[in-house]
Amino acid sequence: MKKILTMALMALMTTAFFCQDLHAQVQEQQHQTRKEKKAEAKAIADSLAQLEASIVDGVEMTFKFTDHNFGTREAGSDISYEFEFVNTGKNPLIISNVSTSCGCTTPDYSREPVPSKGRGKIHVKYDSNRIGSFSKSITVYSNAENSPVVLSIKGTVVVKQ
Repeated sequence: MKKILTMALMALMTTAFFCQDLHAQVQEQQHQTRKEKKAEAKAIADSLAQLEASIVDGVEMTFKFTDHNFGTREAGSDISYEFEFVNTGKNPLIISNVSTSCGCTTPDYSREPVPSKGRGKIHVKYDSNRIGSFSKSITVYSNAENSPVVLSIKGTVVVKQ
C-alpha cells in the first residue's frame, strides 16, 4: 500500500512538473507572437511614414504590402487583415469600389475621401468555415493614377481540433 501511494505521489509530481513546463512553453510562444506583431506594426508605420515623404502630383494609392499570408488557421477563427495605404498624391483619393474574387471574402473600407498624405485601410475578412487552402484577390478601384490596385490573401483553413 505504501509503494502504491509513493508511486502515485511520484506520478502526480511528474505530471505537475511537465504541466508547468508546457505552460511555460505556451507563455513563451505567446510572448514571441506579441513581439512579432509589434515589430510588424512598427515596420508598417515606418514604411508608411517614408511613403508620405514621396508625394507626387495627382492621386496615387501606395500600399506597403499588397499581399498577406495567414498561414494555417482553424475553422471558425477570425481570418481578417487590414491593408494600410497612403495617398501619396497631392489631391484627395476617392475609393469608388472594392471587389473580391468570390463571396467568401468580404471587404470593408472608408467611403470618405483620403486627403493628400492621408492614410486609409482596406479591411478584408475571409469565411473561416471553408476548409482547405485559399488564394483570393481584392481589387481596389479609385481615382488614383495606379487604379485598380490588386491585393491578395492566402492561407489554409483546417478542421478545429
